[in-house]
Amino acid sequence: MRFIFFSLVLILISCTKSDINSPDKEYNKTQTSYESQAKSNYNYFTLYEGQATYSITHRGLDREYIIYIPPSIESRTNLPVIFNFHGYQDQANNFFNRTDLIDIADENGVVLVYPQGSPLDGGPSHWNAAPLDSPNPSFVNKSNVNDLDFFLQLLDAVNQNNILDLNRVYAIGYSNGGMFSHFLACNTENVFAAIGDVAGTMLLDTFDTCNPSSPIPVLKIHGTSDRVVSYNGYDQEGFKSVDEVINFWKENNRSNDDAVFENLGSTTIYSQFNNSSVNVNFEKYTYESDENDSQIVHYKMIGGGHWWDYSFDEDLKTSALLWDFFSEHTKE
Repeated sequence: MRFIFFSLVLILISCTKSDINSPDKEYNKTQTSYESQAKSNYNYFTLYEGQATYSITHRGLDREYIIYIPPSIESRTNLPVIFNFHGYQDQANNFFNRTDLIDIADENGVVLVYPQGSPLDGGPSHWNAAPLDSPNPSFVNKSNVNDLDFFLQLLDAVNQNNILDLNRVYAIGYSNGGMFSHFLACNTENVFAAIGDVAGTMLLDTFDTCNPSSPIPVLKIHGTSDRVVSYNGYDQEGFKSVDEVINFWKENNRSNDDAVFENLGSTTIYSQFNNSSVNVNFEKYTYESDENDSQIVHYKMIGGGHWWDYSFDEDLKTSALLWDFFSEHTKE
């Protein structure tokens, strides 16, 4: 059933937005037991068994999200959940199929949630990753959409039937979505067991105003040759460097100064940007704390670009790295 996606992709492409949201369409008649319990104002269609798309109304905007609940799960209670936020201009559907988390969800009983960002001035989708009253908005934060409030409403919606273990709520994102993960960690109280970002950063105003309620484990994955969100930061857009982000969370978590270093070896991956194969060396830096269990783990991808995955090796794919990290952390 997992690969039913490929047979239905043409249906998806041919559907208009109104088709997808219409409750009387033929493909909306297939429901799992969870889907049948959904509130009446949620609309959905199914691509995989266990996957559905819903919408909620938040401050006058219809906001969609994809949810995947492994169909093999018999007891839908106390389930961990990963919220995964796409990058600037992307779509939740594309991101869901690109991030390769279904096997991990199936094997570990994890709920996956892929929210859809809102249009920026009627154009590309984005996440507001800095305070709404930010005096120095960057290109990823020029709207007045309250994505923090949307996330909190979304968490309640996903957990409407008390299926989640609220001690195992995780957030990760790619690029602009990674920026939003940091913003959520800065502006929520006792929500997340851990957060992470891939090829993202903290925006200047998030960095300057961040006041987490407690230590929080953080995963940071970034390529040193990233030309979109530079590893070394970009002051003009308010992008903090990777070192600045890690040092911020080290101070917040009262982490030890020195990292445990591991060289995980190298791999070759094809880069569409370079139109050539690129050699990427994986370095792992782990910062422990003598006062709490809030690890900081940084995968420094030497030669890596602005990518989600940096390897085709199953053990080094981003999906495996993030679950290795998240699975070690439960909210204290």
